Amino acid sequence: MSTRSLADALSERLLDAFPADRAYTKTDWTADAMPAPLRHYLSHLLRHHHRRETRQLRRARTDWVDYDHPEMEDATHAFLDAAEQHLQVPRGQWTDTLRTAARRTTNYLVRPVPTLSAFVFEDAAGAVPVPQVQWRMRFFGPYAYLRNAVQASAEKQDRDAFSPDAFEHVLRRVDERITADFEAGRWLDLLDPLFETARCATGRTQVPLSLLRTFFEEKNAAPLVERLTTHERTEDANTVSPDTLQRLLDTASTGDVSPNHTTEPRDVPDAPLDPDLHTSADGASDPSPNASSEAAPEATPMWKQFEQHAGQRRTETDASDEDAQPLWAQFQQSPSDKPVEPDTSSPTDVPSSSSDGRSPVSDPDDDLSALEQEVFGPSHTPKREVYVEALFDGDRDAYRDVLKRLRTTESWSDASQIISGDVFRPYQVNIYSDAAVHFTNAIEATFR
Repeated sequence: MSTRSLADALSERLLDAFPADRAYTKTDWTADAMPAPLRHYLSHLLRHHHRRETRQLRRARTDWVDYDHPEMEDATHAFLDAAEQHLQVPRGQWTDTLRTAARRTTNYLVRPVPTLSAFVFEDAAGAVPVPQVQWRMRFFGPYAYLRNAVQASAEKQDRDAFSPDAFEHVLRRVDERITADFEAGRWLDLLDPLFETARCATGRTQVPLSLLRTFFEEKNAAPLVERLTTHERTEDANTVSPDTLQRLLDTASTGDVSPNHTTEPRDVPDAPLDPDLHTSADGASDPSPNASSEAAPEATPMWKQFEQHAGQRRTETDASDEDAQPLWAQFQQSPSDKPVEPDTSSPTDVPSSSSDGRSPVSDPDDDLSALEQEVFGPSHTPKREVYVEALFDGDRDAYRDVLKRLRTTESWSDASQIISGDVFRPYQVNIYSDAAVHFTNAIEATFR
């Protein structure tokens, strides 16, 4: 059975449980009939459309209404909150949406790296900004270590964007290394979403052997692929249950250093993989140069240290955030800040001109490079794509408008109010993020 066959079987059963005669909201998907990976995808798809809807509302504004009046701000805030609570997949689009979601999530569960690469760069002509990469990766729930690895690589190398080759290179190396030390129980934990999906599609908690072979081939786990092939031939079996798979994995790993052990030399570090990624110039993760061969036999498996280190990094980041009080932290308490008004954006939509029907004005103000030089100063090179994606949800027009306002501002106090009221609050920006810090510091520097 192919992933397409499994996805189609899943779609047919779900259309019986969720017929295409009505619209559906995320509260309708709590039934046991829908697997968690599919629910996650559909829920994120609703958030995606909420961002697009609110962006369209923002662009529909004109100067004929005072949208900054407190009554208008309160009404807008209440409306956007209500819209978020009533997101739905329209009745006429339910069937196609469900089929697409089923195919994408099933492909991801079996072949996560090529599926992510194709999805992230689906509409891209070249490199994709890091915030957009992260947003698109969040459509898929399982295998969180892949998202963590991409984020760690971007932070380690101070990347603004990923090319398709660099993105896939990072994912493939991490996918192999993280799973290199897996024992049977850990493999089964990783495969649990696939077994759940197969159960919802066929009514049996069994996964076709052909899909499992593909899954392990993607991770270069040759002994496991061989054991599955032998089982299929000798037992004349097409599917396996979790219990049978555990027995096969235990058998395949007997005598091996790890389930991924092969006779070919593997580029696997002796020390556990650092989620910060010891990166090379091409964006790939390399073994730590300080790895100790003596400590390796007793070292915690790479996947476990990856998780432990990732958790430690989150804890340390939270603690540093609480202690730090940079100048721009005042934006959280500023009484004149605008109320939160989430903007909208398709992760692939980065418009270069206004979409409200008005013709662009060809004056110097629309020369974005000139605007940036005036606002940030000649010595600062703005990371335009990062700012647009991370701070303005991809709305290049909003970025330009804020720069126009900042250009005519005479004091840092006034500039800080613009940043807080027109950027951080409306777009719900994490003020401790790298993009927010760089943006604020660069503008503050011009007033010094």
